[in-house]
Amino acid sequence: MSRDCSKSDEAGRNASSGGRKFRDRGSEMFAVILAGGKGKRFWPYSRAGTPKQFLDITGKGSMLSLTFSRISRFIPEERILILTVSEQLERIREELPGLPPGNIFSEPAGRNTAPSLAVAAAMVRARGEDGPILCCPADHLVGSGDAFRELVTAAGELASDRDALVTFGIKPNRPATGYGYIEAGSCVAEVSGQRFLEVLRFHEKPDIEAAEGYVARDNFYWNSGIFAWRPSVFLSEWERHLPGGREPLARIAGVLGRPGERETIEREYPLMPSVSVDYGILEKSDAVVVAPASLEWNDVGSWDALFDILPADSDGNVATGELEAFDSRGNLFFNPNGMTAAVGVEDTIVVVRDGIVLVCRRGQSERIKEFTKMLEEKGRSNLL
Repeated sequence: MSRDCSKSDEAGRNASSGGRKFRDRGSEMFAVILAGGKGKRFWPYSRAGTPKQFLDITGKGSMLSLTFSRISRFIPEERILILTVSEQLERIREELPGLPPGNIFSEPAGRNTAPSLAVAAAMVRARGEDGPILCCPADHLVGSGDAFRELVTAAGELASDRDALVTFGIKPNRPATGYGYIEAGSCVAEVSGQRFLEVLRFHEKPDIEAAEGYVARDNFYWNSGIFAWRPSVFLSEWERHLPGGREPLARIAGVLGRPGERETIEREYPLMPSVSVDYGILEKSDAVVVAPASLEWNDVGSWDALFDILPADSDGNVATGELEAFDSRGNLFFNPNGMTAAVGVEDTIVVVRDGIVLVCRRGQSERIKEFTKMLEEKGRSNLL
């Protein structure tokens, strides 16, 4: 599959015009939004009943609503599927009241992303279709404009014509230690000006020294967690690399849209292997390609990440709600329903919600996950 793009211009054109013919940009494509996360890194603003995807942390709407709006601009709403967990099903329906009930899959038990995406692929196949699927998390921020649509369209065209699992790689602009990385090889195809590269290997979240080395090279990309593939291709890789999930998935697929569907899902889904799509399939498959992207993208995985996104005042303070600051610099104050007064404070994160106040030094917010685990161990689940 690996060859220089200078030798594959014709293949790139064929990917646009031949084979399964991805004709109308968005009309044949499906989208799957993964909306089942708990978002503990945004504690105390994210709690059991309001995980990150339901939060309005930018002042523009919930993360889920922003993601749905971005995708529905070019993929019809009736072709957008939502993957969530049972506890969040009613909240999803409230957020997206016009979505057909059959477009929401709620896990009866958390099994990670590989099995939920396998069920999504089976849902599309149950409709008698095999058009490419865009898969993306509900709680990432992606820049506005046409760049995302153009990237998705090119990935859909490639996936429509080839047996490929496409992952979107973000060109890094700093040595981030909170993201996984994709090491890319040579170009295998070009579609509408978008290159697709072979994936040499995936790298776990690195330490700062390794991250600096990755950024210094031009063939490393952040792993965005956004993918595109045809259902049949993904299901083939699922059976190849996670054979233990073949029979439970087959039993679920056999009743989708029919009587007994929910009972079968509740019985069979917990039997599926509990593994992420990265570990379970992508890191093992030889069908994976990466689409390099220069998008404005952030997975907003921590309060520190939010500090980098929201606008700051002349002293470098970022605030939601009213702020009166004196001799204070480089802080994040998240108190949307109140006023924060700051005196002589620097490089600090302060978050206020429902009588809980979080105070954290900037650069340490990744440790909030450890803190919430400690609360759990101390029996203080009421705070979560």
